[in-house]
Amino acid sequence: MLIADLKAKFFPSMTKQDNSNADNAKVISKKLESISTNFKSTPTIISRDLRIEGEIISPGLIEIEGNIKGIIKGNSVILRENGVVEGVIIAEVLSVRGKFDGTIRAKNLNIATKAKITGTIEYDLLSVEDGACIDGQFKRLEK
Repeated sequence: MLIADLKAKFFPSMTKQDNSNADNAKVISKKLESISTNFKSTPTIISRDLRIEGEIISPGLIEIEGNIKGIIKGNSVILRENGVVEGVIIAEVLSVRGKFDGTIRAKNLNIATKAKITGTIEYDLLSVEDGACIDGQFKRLEK
């Protein structure tokens, strides 16, 4: 997706060329460019009707809406609301919105409102939204 398309989708007010928004638009444009260069490959999407047993490794973004039993290693992983994972997730950035049972190891972890997590959670930075259901043990990653 082009940077201009991302700006229009996520920042509709920035598509107008207002002088007051010009500086903000430049900053956001640089951030979007850095995000797009970090994910040089096409995102890996596990659709809702897909079940996988095994290991998934990707240097880019992995989005999960289906069911996975096994190991997931990725730079950025998003477990969507309908996604279910049983096993291990290792990621730099992880967002959990679905159901997870196992071990998580992530530098930056976001647990959303509808998440249901059971297991061990190892993290460096952690954010948990109200309403998340967690039954597990938290451990801070050693640097």
